Amino acid sequence: MLGCCGSRAVRAAVLVAVIGVMLALVRQWLMSKTYTFTREEISALAREHAGLDYEVAFSKMIIELRKKHPGHILPDEDLQWVFVNAGGWMGSMCLLHASLTEYVLLFGTAVDTGGHSGRYWAEISDTILSGTFRQWKEGTTKSEIFYPGDTIVHEVGEATSVQWSAGTWMVEYGRGFIPSTLGFALADTFFSTQDFLTFYYTVRVYTKALLLEANTYLSEVGFF
Repeated sequence: MLGCCGSRAVRAAVLVAVIGVMLALVRQWLMSKTYTFTREEISALAREHAGLDYEVAFSKMIIELRKKHPGHILPDEDLQWVFVNAGGWMGSMCLLHASLTEYVLLFGTAVDTGGHSGRYWAEISDTILSGTFRQWKEGTTKSEIFYPGDTIVHEVGEATSVQWSAGTWMVEYGRGFIPSTLGFALADTFFSTQDFLTFYYTVRVYTKALLLEANTYLSEVGFF
């Protein structure tokens, strides 16, 4: 009996050690790799168009991003507004770019909504084009309201309460281990709303973005 318990303890210790090494390697990779976008670039581009009709602003930004980053923005036929249910809130997103370490998307809501922000192994920044965004940070007793042109940064490991007014639209940039965000982003859709069509749309567009990145990378290194 003691031998069995000792064997289990050894296996558990080895498993923890392996996970620790893997996490350290991923962290080192994230810190040393070259990224396609920067938070400053995306927020500056969004601020240039803040105050415009959000649909006009979105169109202009997509054109500019394609010019600056050819091969990294999904083509028009793959752009799709997809519902997002997470943390008690409901919004809609249009994914422009995604890889294992970055994403750029358009996000917003046509109704008042709010809930939990999620806690990620990624830094996420949002720049508002229209509407208002209220954030209540963990460990504080007061919330803060943000307006068009403002950029809100959600740090790695941070959790907040979030609230959007109807008609709030923004541009979002995420950097980190992006797969770590998918559990939160898809859990409500899978277990609560059971909207499996939206689940499929989300997985499909992320897969298309990953394939686009792979194709661009292989083209740049001269594979084909």
